[in-house]
Amino acid sequence: MNGQWDPGGGDAGENQLVGRFGNYDLIRRIEVGGMGEVYLARQRTAFGREVAVKIIRPDLAYDVTVRKRFLREAEVSAHLKHDHILQLIEFSEHEGRLFLVTPYIKGGTLAQRLRSGVLPPAEVARLFSALVRAVSYVHKRGVIHRDLKPGNILLDRQEESGEVYVRLIDFGIASIAGSSASPPLTTNGHEVGTAAYMAPERLDGVVAPSNDIYSLGVILYQMLTGAVPPSTGKAGAIPAALEAIVDRCTCFDPADRFASADDLLRAFELACRKLLPREALDASFFPTHMLPDEHSVPTDVDGEPVAPLLTSSGQIAVVRPDGRPVNEGVFIHRADIVSGSPQSRIAANQTFQQDDYNATTSHVRPDDLPPSVRRRLASSGAASTAPPARPPVSRRRKGSLVATISIAMVILLVSITGIGYLIFVSSISATVTVTPQVQTVSREFIITAKIGQKTVDTRTSTIPAFTLTTKKTASQSGETTVPLGCILFLCKRVVTFDDVNKLADKIRPPLQAQIRQDLSRQEQTGGFMQVGNVVFSDTDGTPTSKPGLGEESKTLTVTLTEQGTALAIKSKDARDLAVTLLRQALPANFALIDQMTRVSQPVLLSISGSGDLKLAIAAGGVARYQVPKEQLNDIQNHVAGMKVSDARKYIIEHQAGLNGESTTISVSFSDTLPSNVAQIKLIVADPAKLPPVRLPTLPAVTPTIQA
Repeated sequence: MNGQWDPGGGDAGENQLVGRFGNYDLIRRIEVGGMGEVYLARQRTAFGREVAVKIIRPDLAYDVTVRKRFLREAEVSAHLKHDHILQLIEFSEHEGRLFLVTPYIKGGTLAQRLRSGVLPPAEVARLFSALVRAVSYVHKRGVIHRDLKPGNILLDRQEESGEVYVRLIDFGIASIAGSSASPPLTTNGHEVGTAAYMAPERLDGVVAPSNDIYSLGVILYQMLTGAVPPSTGKAGAIPAALEAIVDRCTCFDPADRFASADDLLRAFELACRKLLPREALDASFFPTHMLPDEHSVPTDVDGEPVAPLLTSSGQIAVVRPDGRPVNEGVFIHRADIVSGSPQSRIAANQTFQQDDYNATTSHVRPDDLPPSVRRRLASSGAASTAPPARPPVSRRRKGSLVATISIAMVILLVSITGIGYLIFVSSISATVTVTPQVQTVSREFIITAKIGQKTVDTRTSTIPAFTLTTKKTASQSGETTVPLGCILFLCKRVVTFDDVNKLADKIRPPLQAQIRQDLSRQEQTGGFMQVGNVVFSDTDGTPTSKPGLGEESKTLTVTLTEQGTALAIKSKDARDLAVTLLRQALPANFALIDQMTRVSQPVLLSISGSGDLKLAIAAGGVARYQVPKEQLNDIQNHVAGMKVSDARKYIIEHQAGLNGESTTISVSFSDTLPSNVAQIKLIVADPAKLPPVRLPTLPAVTPTIQA
């Protein structure tokens, strides 16, 4: 990621909320990068302050390498505290997605600033010196950034003073020097970075401060000219003093570059002292000890005084009085040496005086001494190393015998000790027990049941639909009714529509109950599930009666044939499709636990004119992380030879998909795991407790029937 800022400007507080993520109200997405998404957000538990939340991308949430890089970025940032490095507020995980939180910076990046043109010299001096101090700070803590570029440098403009602060960001591919629990996330030939700012040795997998020194040289050139340095020549005219700094930073051979960021800072600020007026170099831009007068005693970046040391090249290398050398590349001329010092007298080939014996002792490489001094040392050494007189032969033989016996005894003791040690080491065994993570997952799916389809189709989320039907016939007798207006026996009684319908209405309820029972038996026998209501109809159109309508009779018998039809699906089809769709929604390397999988009854949403059924169905379960064999091998190889506490910490912090808190490591006779991986047994244990499964509540709707 290249940071967090508002590329469009404006008041972030006026934006509408786009969602919630844990303790943060996400206002809008600022950027999407290689590992994550950056959102402008408000932190609810901090009175709604604006922050930037970087969340790992959903498609990479369970990618082991990306999670390691995300964790590396948070781990490095958490231990850095510097005015010119963006502060980490929080790092955590929410719903399986790692995230980190930093202050929100509105000022944009150096890359954005460079689009408006090259920077004035005074601004270059301010910003670049602050950047180098930040890099020097991280180098002294064993961290190599490895991705320095203008896009990873925020410019934080203070509203009160208008002053611009450099904020270095994005330690996603940083290397932590000397960390035994942090394996490299890139291998030889697979380096991660931005090509224009990448040192050549990075392609060989070399991780060293020289990586960042190279990138700083490219950035300085770009700040001065607006472009990166070309492969040959220089595209823009820059002062010779600064061009020399860029050239040395970007040397192909790392040994030819500045040995440290402090050396680069000294050279840059000395160049600025010559090129810019002194009032532009106040203490807010350069520390006071970085602006010495021409004849003052030199100091290092920590403010410690340094003493000059003569080299064979005719220059004076700067070292501290206690003998600790200051990083190479900082020299003062002989003319700057205080007259009469011991070193100046050595350079002038003078003899030692009493003061020389009281001078501070310094470590000097022989190659740094003048040729005349080296010759004198060689001659005096030859005189002092003359061989002693040879002892008598008898004494020499006796001494040889004693020496031979002593050597033999030593060899025997060493052999016995070595064999005993090998036996002890081979007897050490270790057992590492890891527990996979589990998580609940539930989804609602829309599926379609089609009449005439033969099989389940997961690609289209469709299953077969079936029509169940049955008929029942029943008869019932009754009396005809007396017409209104009839007196005694003067009227005739005939069969009317009302007489027939009244008896038919009495026949239908028990007849429909029998039909429902028949349909229920068909469902149980065939494994069907009824969807929707049973539709009843009179198969002959109308009930029949004897005698017929209009015939004279005091009684009649009505016969009715009723048909019931129901749409159905097979329960197994619906369940299998829902479970398959649920599996497809799982994160990588997770699998459902069969006995914890649940599927709801389908709910009918609509019926099309062709009889297709649109259904809603819910499925849920508990998913367990399936530990790949490669990950188990990686754990076994990495923890070999580590202390138990360090091995457990490594598994907790660097192995995605495992419940690190449940990891147990037992070692016989020691608190250190064997170096031989064959003596390390790795066990994947079942989770001790599984979370409950809750299915989504399906909507209660009235099915719609389309024409």
